Amino acid sequence: MSLRWSVGILVCLPGTVAPVALAGQSATHPVLAAATVPAARHTFKHHKTLQAFYDSTGDSTHLAVVTHKGKYFLTIQRPRLTWTIAYAGETPGPDTPATVELEFRTQEPQAASDSRLVISDAAGRTLEVPSAGAFSDPGILTWSHFMRFPVPTSRLAEALAGTTLTLTVGGITERFKPDQIEALRDLLDRAGAWPEQPSAHGS
Repeated sequence: MSLRWSVGILVCLPGTVAPVALAGQSATHPVLAAATVPAARHTFKHHKTLQAFYDSTGDSTHLAVVTHKGKYFLTIQRPRLTWTIAYAGETPGPDTPATVELEFRTQEPQAASDSRLVISDAAGRTLEVPSAGAFSDPGILTWSHFMRFPVPTSRLAEALAGTTLTLTVGGITERFKPDQIEALRDLLDRAGAWPEQPSAHGS
């Protein structure tokens, strides 16, 4: 059997792909095992799926939700937004996680002009966060580019208290629908980071 055919067979075999628990994670991240999503303290109306992953090495749980799936077809180019909040152990404790990590993914030919995240809320406030890291993945058909932003949890909760939310990275703007805002509120709530009486939203 030639080397070319051997490589082709390995590419086609599904069992040769290493398991990856969290979409878009880099090679330096640990492989996380599926865990139980914590119970919600409040009721939020959305159709997004929250997923929990446990890192036995660091004894921490990572709770994630994808608010924007991303779409790349012909002239339509929209990024994927994945939000992850981590807490020690297998259940949320009394300490509120300091940050929520946003993974912002684009695909060629779409590319951000800079690595600065700007979140604007209904009250006209803006939150700016510099990128904490970036990497690229050649993929099968096209390159994907990833940037990660550590968004302060308390500031994100303030922005989510309103009815509208806009996010921009390097000239690429995404507006949040009510369903997507509710999903982020739910994410914070299950990690113990959603306030009991948010300023502009009662749940």
